[in-house]
Amino acid sequence: MTSVLVIGATGKQGGAVAELLLDHGHDVTAYVRSPESARALSTAGARLVTGDLADPEALAGAARGVDAIFGLSVPFGAGGKDGEVAQGRLLVDVAAKTGAHLVYSSVRGADRMTATDIDHADSKQLVEAYLRDQQVRATVLGPVYFMENVLNLGFSRLADGVLVNPLSAGKPLDQVTVRDIAGLAVHAVENPDRFTGKRIDIASDRVTGAEAARILSDVLGREIPYQQMPLAQVRQWAGDEVADMFQRFEDNTDFLDIETLHASLPGVTWHSYADWARTVDWDRVLHSPATA
Repeated sequence: MTSVLVIGATGKQGGAVAELLLDHGHDVTAYVRSPESARALSTAGARLVTGDLADPEALAGAARGVDAIFGLSVPFGAGGKDGEVAQGRLLVDVAAKTGAHLVYSSVRGADRMTATDIDHADSKQLVEAYLRDQQVRATVLGPVYFMENVLNLGFSRLADGVLVNPLSAGKPLDQVTVRDIAGLAVHAVENPDRFTGKRIDIASDRVTGAEAARILSDVLGREIPYQQMPLAQVRQWAGDEVADMFQRFEDNTDFLDIETLHASLPGVTWHSYADWARTVDWDRVLHSPATA
């Protein structure tokens, strides 16, 4: 049994990691901003510690005595890019002081110091550069676009019976589910000698918008047509950073070798887009009070 501190344990990534660690019988400390939102984790056996990624004393206290830390820095916060960089550096510092194995979830390609003008990507480049200069036992994961983003119904409009996205219908997009991020993170925690010092860009599947719509149609049992959202509308609704990100996806020709990645990590239970879609409680997602 390994003692693991999970940062952001009520978020998508941290929650998936915490749940899988508990399923595997590990000792989990969940670092959360609000214990009220983490009752399910507490019931499942996690120890809750309250704090945030800007609180060095709380974070250091939570990490004391643990074998490993799963962590990430949070974009789009009030502190912007500088705030996220500060979060990531604090996480690295805490791991260095405790000697814990840090499994840090970054973003694909953030090991390359190339300005993208997309703050949530550039910030992770700076965090990773800082990490490389420290004496830390670390494994870095570089996830691509999340499958779970489609569950943001205000953006995807699935509750309206369509799948909306800014990419053209035939444009392939590497995607990952948090289930596979968790699978690889837990695999790294359980095999530190193999994964310490490694950096792994991670994707679960590659699908076009039209393919995703067909898969969701099959899973939901009704036709879900695909509609492309104009980038000008994205820019108006979500801002320049998100619009620029989707423009880069549209222009991208550099895809991960997903087949080789999965073959090299047979200890992870990988999910195709269809596999992932079948794990979602669509009745709850589509008919929750927030979308009714």
